[in-house]
Amino acid sequence: MTPSLSVYLDVLRFLAAMTVFLGHLASQPFTEAVIWRPLGTYGVIAVTIFFVLSGYVIAHVTSTRETTASTYAAARISRLYSVVLVALALTFLFDTLGTSLNPEFYAFKKVLWKPINWEGYVSALFFVNEFQVFRFNGISPGTNAPYWSLSFEAAYYLISGIVLFSRRRVWVPLCVIILFCAGRTIVALFPIWAMGYFLYHQRLKIDLPRSLLTVLAFGTIAAILVVPRVIYRLPTDNFGFVFPWGRMPFNRNLVEDYAVGSVFVVHLASVRSLLCDKKDIGDKTKKIATWLGSLTFPMYCFHFPAICFFAALSPWDKTSLANCIAIAVPVVLLVIGLTPLCDALKRSMRLGLSKVSFRPRLSARP
Repeated sequence: MTPSLSVYLDVLRFLAAMTVFLGHLASQPFTEAVIWRPLGTYGVIAVTIFFVLSGYVIAHVTSTRETTASTYAAARISRLYSVVLVALALTFLFDTLGTSLNPEFYAFKKVLWKPINWEGYVSALFFVNEFQVFRFNGISPGTNAPYWSLSFEAAYYLISGIVLFSRRRVWVPLCVIILFCAGRTIVALFPIWAMGYFLYHQRLKIDLPRSLLTVLAFGTIAAILVVPRVIYRLPTDNFGFVFPWGRMPFNRNLVEDYAVGSVFVVHLASVRSLLCDKKDIGDKTKKIATWLGSLTFPMYCFHFPAICFFAALSPWDKTSLANCIAIAVPVVLLVIGLTPLCDALKRSMRLGLSKVSFRPRLSARP
């Protein structure tokens, strides 16, 4: 992965996280008529993009630095738990204070769908909150609604690690068991994650003039932006099949997911071809992009319970700009302030886990 592409992916991840954040902020009962409301639709699309990017990044790290079971496990566990442990503690703190200070606000379904319970936190801690075998029927750690996607992400991390670092006679039955427990929604979105993984290993450069590659790169972004305007004209119920996800649980719109995932893969391939010859990236640009990229995961994990809490405390009308600022600014400052703590936890956890003896790498091929 060239430095220029790495910078681009960091910025893209940050923009996707901000889209999710602003999409939730734009919805009721937090704000009204202050932020462009269709951002909520693009927040769903941003998560699909995250899945593709996750597959691409996993392919990169397992081809470069996480080449053994030990390094892979240490990196993935520390990556998740360095942010998740902080997120769960914050969610519990915000929910406890918020429900005592403004219980009427937390009575809104959008804020707290189900009463706070230990099952939500325990299942979230082990990333099985979306595993359908447990029949949770829509559960989250308190108000942390976006946490649903981490169950998907962790399942894909686990499957990729088993496939890469064990023999076929081991990984085939194990993956079947994991996917069976995970259920049809995690299985249905796995190919979207795999699109990113296989794109990375498809190293061929798109043989087109730069002008056409530029048109393709911008054209695919435009196509993603118009997807919500087109998809609603098609059946949104998966032709009668239900793929539950989230707290409600909702029915995942797989037509939209696969349309966005496929177009984004083309976008990523065209951008990679455009940037393959661009080696020089300024140190300042690289530092800024890396910093923005580091905020992505904490922003995703922290923002919703924080939005709920600061909205519950806000004295301004929800249609006012002051109310929007009073919610958004503390959330952003919270993420910026806690990201160094998460980074320090990640380094410490990775160092500790690296001393644990895992099974040595075995070929994934028979």
